[in-house]
Amino acid sequence: MKYLRFFSLLAVIGLLAGLVSGCGYRFAERSESLPSWIQTVYVAPFVNKSNEFQLASWITEDLRREFLRGGALRLAERDEADVIIEGEVRRVDVSGLSFLAYDKAVERRINVECAVRMKDRRTGRILWQTANLVRDEGFLTGRDNMESDALKADASRKISRYLAELIYHRVTGVF
Repeated sequence: MKYLRFFSLLAVIGLLAGLVSGCGYRFAERSESLPSWIQTVYVAPFVNKSNEFQLASWITEDLRREFLRGGALRLAERDEADVIIEGEVRRVDVSGLSFLAYDKAVERRINVECAVRMKDRRTGRILWQTANLVRDEGFLTGRDNMESDALKADASRKISRYLAELIYHRVTGVF
């Protein structure tokens, strides 16, 4: 019984010491790969060249949220930022993925293509760009058009969050 109490006390002390000292994990305040002169970023509203009218604004907001969460760069107003990120939703396609009959889709896929660039605000020089960020997501069709539209919107939101993460990591890891 004494040994059990002793080992229990030792385990609690070890657990507390581990919690106090941490496990070595920390949030990166700044990407080591970014040049020192890049401290702030402005994420311009994405241009929408598709028929999915909310998608560009979702990607813009999700990307801003990534920069707030990630901490590699501080968000700033356009006139105060070191760099500006601009993007556009180039193409959105929705196609059938699986069918009950020739003309009745049970599952559909939304495919989104974006272009993004980061430029120096002062000189306008492009520091990084990509012309074909592509992501797709499958979604079930609903019992009616409203339900199908809601399921498609959920898939679009997933794509938006994924693209924002991808852009953030590419921008902060490119140098």
